[in-house]
Amino acid sequence: MATESSVHSARELAERLARISGIEIRRDEPLARHTSFGVGGPAEILAIPSTLEALSEIVRVATEMRIDPVYLGNGTNLIVRDGGVRGLVVRMAHGLTRIEVEDDVVIAEAGAPLASVCVTAAKHGLSGLCFAAGIPGSLGGALIMNAGANGGEIADVTEWVDVVLPDGAIERIAGSDLSFGYRASALRDRGLVVARAGLRLEPGGHAEQIHFELCDAMELRCAKQPVSMPSAGSIFKRPSGDYAGRLLEAAGAKGMRVGRAAVSTKHANFIVNLGGATASDVIRLIENVRELVYETFGVMLEPEVCMVGEDA
Repeated sequence: MATESSVHSARELAERLARISGIEIRRDEPLARHTSFGVGGPAEILAIPSTLEALSEIVRVATEMRIDPVYLGNGTNLIVRDGGVRGLVVRMAHGLTRIEVEDDVVIAEAGAPLASVCVTAAKHGLSGLCFAAGIPGSLGGALIMNAGANGGEIADVTEWVDVVLPDGAIERIAGSDLSFGYRASALRDRGLVVARAGLRLEPGGHAEQIHFELCDAMELRCAKQPVSMPSAGSIFKRPSGDYAGRLLEAAGAKGMRVGRAAVSTKHANFIVNLGGATASDVIRLIENVRELVYETFGVMLEPEVCMVGEDA
């Protein structure tokens, strides 16, 4: 139950943000509508900035009020617990989606879908993003997690990233200074808020050929993964020298269920929402299959998916 002081803080926060141009405010917004899994409780306050200036103001106000927001892109690598998120959630993927090209650098805001970034690059004859074809989510989330597939990762092409500092100022950080690793970055370690980024790609390609390569990569992904069902992508990180999907399948996890959440029969490292699943269903299933792999192989899988919020 919210305390009187927390209610007052939420009211003051909503009132302060509502006075800032370029921000849409929603109260008690169901976050299941904003995540690919389709589970989870409400955000006490959901703020949707439409400009980088508005994002800067949100960060500044939150810092002044000692509030630690949850930043949400496309919600494709996220599980929101059934009790929702008390305080502030900032939805990046609705308004901060602008993409432009300068020479061989694609400049995109944090909320831009990776798919749109890939298509824009292809239209300009810029190659180097085929590994990202089919990776769901926004650019900001991809940078924080150093998303990758098929031997490539976003770190390979990141020239610079603009981040919002606690006082609302924007600072540019070179990609080489972001300590990218496997599903890791200094952006995540330091809790930095991504505003936009510049991706340096290879010029001189033929737009049609690059587009075909993107389509081929997408078809390959669709053939291997349950992309037609609600999920949060890969549940576990790749363990050293092996693959989470192989271990899960070998342990017999495919098809396991808790409530309306199930391990995909197409790819064992995916949990899907069969319709009507709760976040607690998903989390219990994650714990069950993680324990199964440990009991079978002695390997403790590390979750790749992020979890936020409170239990119901």
